[in-house]
Amino acid sequence: MSDAAITIVEVESGVDPMPQFEAIWSRGGRALPIARTIPAAARAALEARVQAIRAEPAPGIVLSTSGSSGIPRLVDLSLEAMTASARAGASVIPFGAGDLWHASLAPSHVGGVMILMRAKILGGSVRFGAQPRMWSDLEGCSHVSLVAPQLARLLEDRAPVPSSLKAVMLGGGPSAQALHERAIARGVPLFSTYGMTETCSQIATGRRAIGDAATLAGPPLPSVSISIAPETSEILVDGPTLARGECIDGVLRPLTRPYHTRDAGFFDDRGRLHIVGRLDAMFISGGKNIHPEVIERALCELSCVRAACVVGVPDAKWGMRPVAFVDLRTQTGRFIREIISETLERHLVPDAVYALPPDELAATKPSRARLAARLAAGQRFNEV
Repeated sequence: MSDAAITIVEVESGVDPMPQFEAIWSRGGRALPIARTIPAAARAALEARVQAIRAEPAPGIVLSTSGSSGIPRLVDLSLEAMTASARAGASVIPFGAGDLWHASLAPSHVGGVMILMRAKILGGSVRFGAQPRMWSDLEGCSHVSLVAPQLARLLEDRAPVPSSLKAVMLGGGPSAQALHERAIARGVPLFSTYGMTETCSQIATGRRAIGDAATLAGPPLPSVSISIAPETSEILVDGPTLARGECIDGVLRPLTRPYHTRDAGFFDDRGRLHIVGRLDAMFISGGKNIHPEVIERALCELSCVRAACVVGVPDAKWGMRPVAFVDLRTQTGRFIREIISETLERHLVPDAVYALPPDELAATKPSRARLAARLAAGQRFNEV
């Protein structure tokens, strides 16, 4: 056993952490990247957990991920799993010598780590710089990974899409069909992708076309096994890209196979995976199942909305009711709730729509768990 099974590495956007990772791997260690801006209390709690872990030496990456629960989990990714993921992804989105991937996602998250790993394994290069807010920020890049709010902001730039771009990989949760089709109409080479920390990022990826459903992720990657549980529609995953394990009670325990993602989905008649939403995010309101992702996609179909996050809150009459947070692209002169009620079924219309707070806007994607906790604590937000 090792007394230093995991080494914490401070990371920040625009700075390459790979030399530090490789130094740790050369000693048989695991690197745990954390944002330099992490609050002191959160860092202290994480350090205490890491110091208590005992495990056999094995090079890799450990990522702290809250998923949708809000409780940080430590997921152990092996170099072999990340290598398998990079190679499987390249069968759909080729990347190699002469290509340049913009480091648009934080290296403390799996999407950012896998940008680095693709370059290491496949031979391409990475551009480290500011988050892309205009198309000129991506000039000369062949690849970029984005979440929906990043793509929405780029589409507000009227400049031409760089001709150097070969693939724009869109992930990070639900996004609207209108966003996809605006991007495709502008000439963006858009690919949908679905994955999570426990699968080393992407496990299903495909090129999007006009008319594709908002729920489309794409076909499973080669070597990745995806099945749907008959009773719950839960997505089950197995294959060489699965994480080595998870830290539970100070011990790194192997991941159960197949891995239960807690996402609901289905395959279409072309064998492509579609994502309905999180099973643990769904709630019941007046006897009806509500997937927050359905409301989020509807909100993002509005031309004035750049991003949305929906949470369930307790209600004395209905049990639970939806409340939405949005990032507005433009002011409308009308309340968003009034506008969305024209397109959503009545039970899906949020009881309130608030502006996303600045700290959630600064995150890669908003957290339902954090926003729900803030509402429960009585924090007030600006209604829009």
